[in-house]
Amino acid sequence: MAKKKSFKSKKKILTKPKPKPELTDLVRRTRIRVIGIGGGGGSIVSEIARNLKKVDFVVANTDFKALKEASKHAKVLQFGQKTTGGLGCGMDARIGQKAAKDDKSKIAKLFQGIDLCILVSCLGGGTGSGATPEFVRIGREAGTIVFGIFTLPFKFEGGKKSYLAKNSLEKLIPNLNAVSIIPNENIFKIIDKKTPLKEAFSAINGRLSENLRGLIEMIYLPGLINIDFADVRTILDGRGKLTYLNSAQAQGPNRIEEVLKGVLRSPLNEYDIRGAEKMLFNITAAQDIGMKEVEQISRTISDFNRRAKIIFGVSQDNNYKDKVRISLLAVGCGREARPKAGPSLAEKPKKKRRPEIKPKPKAKPKKKILPTRRRAKSKKKSAAVFVPIAAQSDEEEPAKALTRRNALDLRKEVEKVGEEMEEKDKKWDIPAFLRRKPDNNEQALK
Repeated sequence: MAKKKSFKSKKKILTKPKPKPELTDLVRRTRIRVIGIGGGGGSIVSEIARNLKKVDFVVANTDFKALKEASKHAKVLQFGQKTTGGLGCGMDARIGQKAAKDDKSKIAKLFQGIDLCILVSCLGGGTGSGATPEFVRIGREAGTIVFGIFTLPFKFEGGKKSYLAKNSLEKLIPNLNAVSIIPNENIFKIIDKKTPLKEAFSAINGRLSENLRGLIEMIYLPGLINIDFADVRTILDGRGKLTYLNSAQAQGPNRIEEVLKGVLRSPLNEYDIRGAEKMLFNITAAQDIGMKEVEQISRTISDFNRRAKIIFGVSQDNNYKDKVRISLLAVGCGREARPKAGPSLAEKPKKKRRPEIKPKPKAKPKKKILPTRRRAKSKKKSAAVFVPIAAQSDEEEPAKALTRRNALDLRKEVEKVGEEMEEKDKKWDIPAFLRRKPDNNEQALK
C-alpha cells in the first residue's frame, strides 16, 4: 500500500500543470544604464541617481579618492590602476586613453545586455577627454545604442581645456549614435552670478536629471498612445547626430503656451530643434486634457520641420491635475545660434553664397598697329615727320609693301624724300604772300 501511495504521489507531481507566465515575463525589460566618466561626469551621475529609479547608474574613474565620494545609489568602477596608480590623469588625455585601453575587458562588461547606454562626461580634463572616446568605441563594438551628453569647459578655465574638449569631441562624434553638447557658460542663463559654485553646478545637474527622467518615463510608463524602446531606437539610429533633449512642465489657463515655450527653448543648449530629422515627444497630463490641446502641441513641434519623422505619445496621470508635461527628443538638429526674438523658419535669413570664381578667359592676341603718316605737333611748322614706306600698313600701299627692292632703289628713294623735305622747308621760310602760286594771267605775262 505504501508503494502505491508513493506511486500516486509521483504521478500527481508529474501531471501537475505548470503556472502560466505573466504577460510582463513575455516581454524583456529594456535595460538602460547611465555612466558618468571622470570627476565631473561622476559628480553629475551621483546627483541624478538620487532622483531616478528603474535605471542603473555607474561612476567610472581612475581616481580612487573621487570614487569614495560617489553616491551610494550608483555603482563604481575603477580602471587604469596600473597606468595611474589609483590617481587622476593630471589633465593629460593620453594617460586617460591608455588607462581605458588597459582595462578594456572590465569596461566591456558595463555594456553587456544593455539596450541604451547614456554616457555623461565633462570634457576638458584628462580622464573625461581621454577615456570617454574609448568607452564609446567599446560600447559600439558591443552593439549598444550610445547617447552621449557632454559639457564643455568655462572660458575662464583656459585655452588648454578648450583644446582638449574640442579634440575629444572630434574622436567621439563618429562612434556615437547621438550627442548632446552643453557649454558650461550657459549656466549663467539659469542662475545668478552670485550663486555659490556648488549650487551652480547643482542647478545644471537638476536640469539634466529632469531631462533624463522625461526620457525614461517615455520608455517605461504605459500610455494612452504608447511609446516603447523600439520607438526610441528608431529615433536614435544613426551616427554622430546632434541631439536635443528637454522636458518642461506648466499649469494654469495658459499651460499649453507656457509648456511649449519651455520645452522648445532649453537654456543649456546653443541650438534648438530647427532642422531636426527625427522627433519623439511624449505628453503627460490628467484625463482632462483635450484633443485641441494635443493638436496644438503636435502642430507647433512639427512646424519646425514638416519632413521630419515624428513619433509622439500621450500618458494620462491623475497626479498631473491642471498640469501638463512634455518630454522632447529631437535628433539631427542643426548647430545654429538661436535668434533672440525667435522668428519663424521662413523669416530666417538665408546664407549668402560665395560668388564662384571663374577662370579668366585667355586674352586674344592684339593686332599690331603700325604707325601712320602724321605731322608732329609743334609750335614750329617747319618739322614734318614721315614714316618710311616699308613700315606702312598693307592696306594703304599693298603694291609697294609687296615689291622687293635692292639697296640702290632704297638709296634713291631716301634721297628723293630728302629733296622733297628741303623744298618744303624753303617754302615755309618764304612769307605767305610770296608763296602764292601765280595765276594764269601772270604766267601769260611772263
